[in-house]
Amino acid sequence: MHQPSPRSRLLGAIVATGSLVLAAGCTKAASAPPKVATSSAAASSTAGAGSSAVGSAVSSAPGSASAAGTSAPATGLDPLTGLPASSKAAATRPALGVKIDNVDGAWPQAGLNQADIVFDLPVEGGLTRLLAIFHSQDVGLFGPIRSARPVDADLLHLLGHAYFAFSGGSTSDLAPIADHSNATPMWWDVTPSLFVTRTDHAVPHQVFSSTDRLYAGGEQRTPSTTPPPAIFSYAAATPTGGKPVTSITAQYDAATAHWKWTGSQYVRDQSGHPDMLLDAAQVSAANVVVMSVPLQSTRARDSHGTVVPLPVVIGSGHVWVFRNGVSIEGTWSRPNENAPMKLVTSTGQVIALTPGRTWVEVLPNSRLPQLG
Repeated sequence: MHQPSPRSRLLGAIVATGSLVLAAGCTKAASAPPKVATSSAAASSTAGAGSSAVGSAVSSAPGSASAAGTSAPATGLDPLTGLPASSKAAATRPALGVKIDNVDGAWPQAGLNQADIVFDLPVEGGLTRLLAIFHSQDVGLFGPIRSARPVDADLLHLLGHAYFAFSGGSTSDLAPIADHSNATPMWWDVTPSLFVTRTDHAVPHQVFSSTDRLYAGGEQRTPSTTPPPAIFSYAAATPTGGKPVTSITAQYDAATAHWKWTGSQYVRDQSGHPDMLLDAAQVSAANVVVMSVPLQSTRARDSHGTVVPLPVVIGSGHVWVFRNGVSIEGTWSRPNENAPMKLVTSTGQVIALTPGRTWVEVLPNSRLPQLG
């Protein structure tokens, strides 16, 4: 008789248990981020280096190493951006995942334009929370840092052995992290010395940190000199067959992400206003990927009694890849937690991203992205 894997049993318990409460939950209604004085120089500096050409060949491809990640592509480029790393340390260090809040009170955030990949994930109340992946750059400040969610384990597993920073969480949050993320956890509740608190953000949005602090903490716990495997493939040349698209809207139940192509990058609005950071730069990216995923209902509740959904990022679904002002449609697939993520067209061709920073909008499959 087939026996369910430990991971299956664990997620089954999360789905079925009605007494789980997320003490660090957040169900604030979404509202517009506060306005921050803009700087055209600052905004242009965040164009996402992916708008410049880096050779003509695919620079990295997922699947060349196991999902546990024993090696990165031997190209001299960072596996998570397809660009030369701006930090010498990046060649011999793991990825760093950080859980970042994305609701009223968290804005303005910090450090998102120095992340390599950012996943925008649905959480309770129809809101979203971010999983930002840092590797290629040293970053002096990022946050606000909030509690983990079960989906983080499935995404972190793509990175091999990573470090993972968050502010806390309940048993339902943390059990999957310990079970199958392969990540070394660091949380503010246990080791506050690895984090900093800011007075310009009210509780519970006051926790921030830096790559220096968190890499030092990770190395003390589980030293690693292995960079992550690639999650996506990269190529400087824009694929043929793409459709011109200049705007993308991902509408969640209580949050809206809108991206606009400027001719050199995608810039982000959050809930109707420019998504501005503490350094007065607007959130930007070289690529925007919209993954259509099912939401698994659970009986878990946050501290307000709101249902906690589980975005299912193992399996397959529709995908839209936006790069260089065009849209390429296809399928994302990942048959099991040890398999790499693949993005392919209807004819089976790999969809390559332009080298640079990537945002992934993980959108419930009950909705479609709105394109303009």
